[in-house]
Amino acid sequence: MIVFVRASCFGARHTQKMSTLEELKKYARERYIPVMSDATKQLLYDTVAERQPERILEIGTAIGYSGIVMLSAASEATLNTIELSEQAANRARANFAEFGLDGRVNIFVGDAREIVPLLTGKYDFIFMDGPKGQYETFFPYLTELLTVGGTLVCDNVLYKGLVEHIPDDKRHKHITVARNMRAFLDDITADKRYRTTLHRVGDGVTVSTKIS
Repeated sequence: MIVFVRASCFGARHTQKMSTLEELKKYARERYIPVMSDATKQLLYDTVAERQPERILEIGTAIGYSGIVMLSAASEATLNTIELSEQAANRARANFAEFGLDGRVNIFVGDAREIVPLLTGKYDFIFMDGPKGQYETFFPYLTELLTVGGTLVCDNVLYKGLVEHIPDDKRHKHITVARNMRAFLDDITADKRYRTTLHRVGDGVTVSTKIS
């Protein structure tokens, strides 16, 4: 069963830490680097703060914005994060260091499609914000890596609003990604191993708890 939650105002906590992210967000947007919406950021922060994971896996580091959010919410957590672009990974390393978090982060540079199947160990929190057409491909691997009771958060699952209204025009440049994301969304919401909530914030975020 899927539960839909519409956008709401999430309580602001640790405002001093969160406000320092404003400069990083400004840096990203001035350079046309995508960063999550404020509502998505707050949802991610609150979810991590509630669950207090020890080991976090992230697919899609970018410049470290979401990683900083998660590590700020769980002071004992460590983060393994995967980024395709070496340039972005270098920027992320600098940002993690600036926030005093570099000792808690490992960045894997490369294609997540090659790296994820090779990962070992267990994680109690996974944040997926990597290549949108590959969520369905990653899902079985992430399920194996996630502990029972752990949390899988996936961003952009409504993909520009196209997932719920897939275009009829087969030539539409986003149609393949939208169809792949729709398959993923159908699978994760039907999977009895998970309890999934779809939050209608940003471009759509699922929060899934692995229950078996």
